[in-house]
Amino acid sequence: MIKSYLINLDKDLDRLAFFQSNFDHLGIAFERIPAVDGRLFSGEDYQHFMSQRPRNYNRTNTKTWLRGQMGCFLSHYNAWKKIAEGEHTFAAIFEDDIHIADDLHHILQDDRWIPGNVDIIRLETSTNRVRLSAHPVLNHQRRSLYGVKSTSWCAGAYIINRKTAQQLIALPTHYHEPADVMLYHFSESVIAPKLNILQFNPALCTQDKHLADESNSVHFSSNIEFDTAAKTNNLKHGLEKLSPGKVATAIYKSLCGYRRIGFQ
Repeated sequence: MIKSYLINLDKDLDRLAFFQSNFDHLGIAFERIPAVDGRLFSGEDYQHFMSQRPRNYNRTNTKTWLRGQMGCFLSHYNAWKKIAEGEHTFAAIFEDDIHIADDLHHILQDDRWIPGNVDIIRLETSTNRVRLSAHPVLNHQRRSLYGVKSTSWCAGAYIINRKTAQQLIALPTHYHEPADVMLYHFSESVIAPKLNILQFNPALCTQDKHLADESNSVHFSSNIEFDTAAKTNNLKHGLEKLSPGKVATAIYKSLCGYRRIGFQ
């Protein structure tokens, strides 16, 4: 069985019960990793964290860290460290608001089906369209895996190679980015473009926020808070998507193989 880790805040007992119920139903064991709550850091510690991680790799303008992003990153970092120091060739990491497909337990039965040169296997959906390889590079348990050729988002569920976890831990702190940026952003991460990343399509997992309009969602609120400026930027970005240029870009990307990752 592929070792599974759950990232969960001590206070989030409802999320833990939700995750426990889903995994117990499929007979999947997991080890809980206490999540880091960035909101509990002192102002001095928060500023120190950001000073070591300026988020200016390959950019002229720097970005800041939300406290929620800081806590999320440190939680995943602790999971990477545990995997890097462990004995399992591959391990799976989950956040606690994940909805899962019934055949996930078949995927996690063992890791013999995973080629040794694979760094990360994305188990979940992405909020953006992702460019995937034209054809599956791997098939397992009636599921297809495609090569990821562009930036993707979200780090709620993935399988990671122990060697990859070791590489992440070894990176100097000034290369650190929010978890999904560090793993999957092809221009803002020093390591993502070098990784061999596969994507299940359709995905086996999706975060609760992506099912907000569906009856099987339990409507968990985000643990990564957004300040007023971030909300304004998100609204501006949403309006920009409606511009003729953005529409043309979306059509072009679709023709180039960018796809929505569904959950099934």
